[in-house]
Order: sequence, then structure tokens, then C-alpha cells
Amino acid sequence: MANHAPFSEQSDQTNLQTATRWHLGRRQIVLGIATSFGSIATQSRAIAQETKIPNFQSERYQFTILRPQESISSTRLFRIDGKTTDLLSLRGKPILLNFWATWCPACRIELPILDRLLSDRRHAGLQILAISEGRDERAAVELFINKLKIRNLPIYLDPNNFVAFTDIDNARKAPFALYGMPITYAIAASGWIVGYIPGAVDWNSSDADNLIKFLFRS
Repeated sequence: MANHAPFSEQSDQTNLQTATRWHLGRRQIVLGIATSFGSIATQSRAIAQETKIPNFQSERYQFTILRPQESISSTRLFRIDGKTTDLLSLRGKPILLNFWATWCPACRIELPILDRLLSDRRHAGLQILAISEGRDERAAVELFINKLKIRNLPIYLDPNNFVAFTDIDNARKAPFALYGMPITYAIAASGWIVGYIPGAVDWNSSDADNLIKFLFRS
């Protein structure tokens, strides 16, 4: 006859506690594995997405991919003609968001290129927004634009730096950092802010064309 350990309330509680710890430990392991695989999958998707981004650079600067990835948020933009546009309302369309200033020599080169690009039928649907940074009066900005014979490019003003910032603290919580002037942010049709490139860029180049096509399909 087999010998059995006597049943007791204390041993029963001990067994229950042991079983409980085992189930909890097993659950934590399973959750940990699932979380790890989820994290790996997310990283893999991000890497796969980034590897599709065409190589793009100007004579002086390389296109910088933003990490971590971010999407555009509701940001009110003030046009020089008094109208307003919410950046988020443009989601679904590829965007080149260009920041420039009247004191910037390179901006005199790039703005006319962007103006011509906007009228290029190959990129129908591409949104190009040119935002003037600085405290220039509206009249001064209009004079500058007229001298450059800008006809197609929508011009916006950001005198109080609610859209872009240069200070480390970013007290106004502006969504875009100015790492140079001019600087252009490339935003995919999905609303994903792909990256940025400072300096005057030849937007008629084949590399620029490849980047714009990427923005359409992403």
C-alpha cells in the first residue's frame, strides 16, 4: 500500500501558492515573448520602410530621415493673403514643407525652383507650402516674393514661431525644428514625416523626383 502524505490546510495552501506562482511566471514569460516579437516586428516594419526611401542629397547636404517616426498633427498655418490652412487637412497628399527667410541668400535660389515644381504636371497633387520665418512685416514678405516673380507657390507667415523653432527649449511647442535656412521637410501622403534637407535643393533632379514619387506611394 502506497504511503501518502497526510492532507493538511497548510500543505494545501503551499501547493496553491506554488501553482499560482507557476501560472503567473508562465504568463509573464508568454507576455514577454509576445512583447518581444511585437517589438521586433515593429522595428522590422520601420527598417523595411526606411530602406525604401530613395537616397537624396544636394551639393552640400544629405537628406536626413527622422527617427523616431512621427506623423503630422493639427497645425494652423497662416497664409500671406489672410487665409488659414490646417496642416492635418492635407493628410492624404504628399507635402514639401519649406521654411525660408527674406535675409537668406539660398532661399532666393530655391523658392523659384519650388514655384516651378508646383506647376509641373508630373507631380500633380503634390502640396508645396513655403513658410516665411522671421518678424518681417507682411508687406516686406510680399515685396520679396514679387521680386522673385513667385506666381504659384502658396506663401505662409510664422512671425511668432508657432510652426518652427530654433531655441532648445521650444517654449511654444512648435512641431518643426530649423536646422538650417532654407530647410524642407518631406511628408508622405500617409502623414508620416519622412525627413528633412537643409539648403537650396535642385528639386528638378532625378533624385528629387524619386523622393517625390516615394512620398506619393507611402
